[in-house]
Amino acid sequence: MVRGVLLRFVRDEALADDLVQEALLRAIRAQASLRGQAAPATWLTAIALNLARDHFRAAKRAPPSTLMDEAEDLPASDRPEDDILRAEMSGCILGQVERLPKRQRDAVLLHYFAGLSHREMAANLGVSEGNARVVLHRGLTALRTSLDRECILDFDDDIPCERR
Repeated sequence: MVRGVLLRFVRDEALADDLVQEALLRAIRAQASLRGQAAPATWLTAIALNLARDHFRAAKRAPPSTLMDEAEDLPASDRPEDDILRAEMSGCILGQVERLPKRQRDAVLLHYFAGLSHREMAANLGVSEGNARVVLHRGLTALRTSLDRECILDFDDDIPCERR
């Protein structure tokens, strides 16, 4: 489950594998801090997502990659232009999610990317289940507003998002 969450979040199998390994090592070292408020899977997912965020923060300080480096990572298909557009759309949406306030961003990622229930999400956020639902709702509302402002959405199209 943790690898699947990280894979959706980082979109790179090797990086996801590295982050899972590091998350497991940190969990083993910190297992005494597991207080029983959250399920072990929820706790491990939180560690993994924090590692992914740390990775991207560090990557922002790293020198930017060249266009050729990015082109090598693109998937091959019969319609490469669609792959490029889908990758750009995913990056755009994840960029909008990253702009949410921390608690709302965490709620959206935990619920939709990690697939956690409202109860598990609440335990991970350290709030009541009702509060977790409110935070998630506010995060989704803010995400919709942001996407409406930045994108033209048409879910009947093959590629449903286009930047304004």
